Amino acid sequence: MLKLYIFIFTIAISICSYGQTVSFTYAGVGGTLCNPATVNFTPTTSETPIGYTWSFGNGQFSNAANPSIVFSAGTYTVSLVAVFASQAVETTQTIFINPSITNTLTVDRNYICQPGIVNFTSTSSGNIASYEWNFGDGVTLINTSPIITHNYASFGSFAASVKAIDVSGCGAISSQTITVQNPPISGSVSPSSGCIPATANFTANVTLPIGGSVTSYTWDFNNGSPTSSIGTHTYNAVGLYNPTVSIITNEGCSNTFNYPTIGFGTPPTNHIAYPGKLIYCGSETPMFVAKANTANTYFWDYGDGTTQTVTDTITTHKYATLGVKNITVTPYFNGCAGTPISFSISIVGVIASYTYANTCTNKKTFTFTNTSQGIVTNYQWNFGDASPIANSINATHTYPASGSFTTVLTITDNGTGCSDTTSVVIQTANPTLTNPDLILCKNANTTFTIQNNYMTPGIGYTWSVLGLPNIGNATNPFTATATNFGNFNNNYVVINNGAQYCADTISLNNAISVRGPNLSFNAPASVCALTDVFLLNTSTPYQATDTVKLWYWNYGISPINDTTYIADTIRFGGPGVYTVKLFAQDKNGCIDSLIKNITVRPTPFLRIFPRGDTLCLGQTDQLIAFHSDTLLWTPATSVSCSTCDTTIASPTNSGYIYATATNNLNCVATDSSYVLVYTPFTSSILESPITVCLKDSVQLSALPLGKKIAWSPLSGISNPIIYNPFVSPNTTTMYAAALEDSAGCFTDTAYVNVIVKTLPTVDSGPDRGYPYLSPFTINPLYSSN
Repeated sequence: MLKLYIFIFTIAISICSYGQTVSFTYAGVGGTLCNPATVNFTPTTSETPIGYTWSFGNGQFSNAANPSIVFSAGTYTVSLVAVFASQAVETTQTIFINPSITNTLTVDRNYICQPGIVNFTSTSSGNIASYEWNFGDGVTLINTSPIITHNYASFGSFAASVKAIDVSGCGAISSQTITVQNPPISGSVSPSSGCIPATANFTANVTLPIGGSVTSYTWDFNNGSPTSSIGTHTYNAVGLYNPTVSIITNEGCSNTFNYPTIGFGTPPTNHIAYPGKLIYCGSETPMFVAKANTANTYFWDYGDGTTQTVTDTITTHKYATLGVKNITVTPYFNGCAGTPISFSISIVGVIASYTYANTCTNKKTFTFTNTSQGIVTNYQWNFGDASPIANSINATHTYPASGSFTTVLTITDNGTGCSDTTSVVIQTANPTLTNPDLILCKNANTTFTIQNNYMTPGIGYTWSVLGLPNIGNATNPFTATATNFGNFNNNYVVINNGAQYCADTISLNNAISVRGPNLSFNAPASVCALTDVFLLNTSTPYQATDTVKLWYWNYGISPINDTTYIADTIRFGGPGVYTVKLFAQDKNGCIDSLIKNITVRPTPFLRIFPRGDTLCLGQTDQLIAFHSDTLLWTPATSVSCSTCDTTIASPTNSGYIYATATNNLNCVATDSSYVLVYTPFTSSILESPITVCLKDSVQLSALPLGKKIAWSPLSGISNPIIYNPFVSPNTTTMYAAALEDSAGCFTDTAYVNVIVKTLPTVDSGPDRGYPYLSPFTINPLYSSN
């Protein structure tokens, strides 16, 4: 299409460029034309054209007045055709998009352990004119050398960068992070505790710059011994130690690491251990004692799968089960273990426990299932509501309507004399659901409140109100937004009071009516620019009696607003997304609005030259369409090519020839040229031949009308250039009517013979005289006609 497009423009300029001037300027965003380049174009014309057609030489086209186009590297011929009312003018320019350059910043080292010099090298493609250096420490520099040295004078982390700029102004940035810090060091020691003599192995891990190395390690073992370059040391004395290691690198950098405190000791002696007593009831918490000379920790194994390290000589432990418990305790001095001691105790009697749950048919009634351990000889259930004590193994009890009741189970083993108690708090309530609203406007908020609620902490709620999806993990009170129209008579909340409680479903006793304007209007999701859009308001009040008192349209085209029910037919301007809003308020003051976005797609630019023409039948006409999109000429039978920018028209009848351009957004523009076609005709005389008496006249009539006419001969004719002249020939004459169309395409001649008849004659004889009452005879003589 492009070659033909340029050819068309050339033809158009040669035909139409009289009287108008066109040029354009361009500039790259950011001031350069570097790949990839966004270029803004600005046309300059002697008058404002009706449209533009741009061809950018890269397969892109535009009809915008000020297009912005992205180019890759290369040379492009940009053509602008400004289309005026009766002519089109073309101008072209060649633009060059510079290739992008590459730039890589390298350093001889990106980490140094003390302030010092770093060498930078920028490796770039292209013909580099300058380098803009930023060393990240506040120092910047512009030079022409790709190699530079910089001294960092302080510790820190610095973002260094260089921008290489070539002779065309194109640039590329590369960066490196430079770190100036003491060598980070970490370490470990093993073992860190135990019995003397203890040989501890020390490690030191050092992060070094490229080319760096540790020239010396110095350990201080913190026990008075000399420092060492070897990370192994035997501790022979009891104590706690805080060793360190110091390093020096080949660049003179240093750092020190402090190890966590370590300690070594001797096995504690004279270890004794015993329980407070050998037999405990299950309700009791046993006490244990352990003592050893020099011990600073004791490790207890209580014989029920639990262990504990303590520093005190006395510890306690509550057992959850009955039976013999084998306990072992080991004393330690700085991690050096002494001799362990084991002993046994007996947990006897009973351990009280029970499970409970309420019944779902009567949530005030609870069943209690005894799960106690031991031989129970007596049960006492105290329900905490002043009701009588129950002595059954299991129990069922109905509590008052609401309250918190501490329910205590006391059990006794008469054989051992042991007893135990356990308790839980039972919650009962008569919750009700309230809401202050009977009628709501749509999108209004309303609050639901549970009154007389359970006092249990951490209650869970699931709300089902106003036709909304169920909402869990909500709070009480709960605020909801009425987003649905309707009469909602099934509003409720489910209260989850825990695993031991049946869920409560609490319903609202009254219905809530959500009403207001039920807004809707029909609008297309997208239209082509300059298309009339009719917005059909199909809104109704949700309740038929709630009359809508106020309508308000905003079409997103400031300052157009409309307060009628029926929207205007809207024609949006340029392409874009337009927000159309319908607002309404009913007689109750309920307000709502509905927003729809309409995307307006650009329409193609199209202009045909010539705007009209005149042809003789059999002649052809060159038609040129200026556009940037897919083209179709109709009727196809009248043109040589129905999809070409330039086509040859050869119509057989007068009429319009249309061109339709369709862009990739399926928007259409149509233009037309009216071609007047002159066809051959046949001349005729309305009446022929015509007979006329001498000295009389007669009117002639020639057909068809609407042509130029010339009668001949001129003798005896009233007007030789009208269709119906009068003639009065003296003799029989053949008149010719020569007709010609106004374009001079076709002529034809018709003939009429006007026959002139001579006048008749009569002779009655000479005058005579006769006597009165005498007869006489007249014998006239007549001419032969």
